[in-house]
Amino acid sequence: MISPDHPDIPRRYEALYQRVRAQGVEQWLKENLEGPSLEGLIYLCKFAFFTALITKAEIGSILELDAGERRQLVKSWYDDHREKGCGTC
Repeated sequence: MISPDHPDIPRRYEALYQRVRAQGVEQWLKENLEGPSLEGLIYLCKFAFFTALITKAEIGSILELDAGERRQLVKSWYDDHREKGCGTC
């Protein structure tokens, strides 16, 4: 996992936010958007994944996850979604 103080987080956050914005769905995440932090980047990855804007491979690349870490993170998102329903992003 990318470290919380990694200097590339703001750039990755902004690039992903612009992809979300380009699809016109940013209004769905404004209330929960945390800004360019590791938590914010993870949240954007989750949102972008569940809105089919990025793939699992892209999640791994953005967050610097190995296959096992990526699988565990995405599984936790699905588990959260099953438990709490849509709107967990």
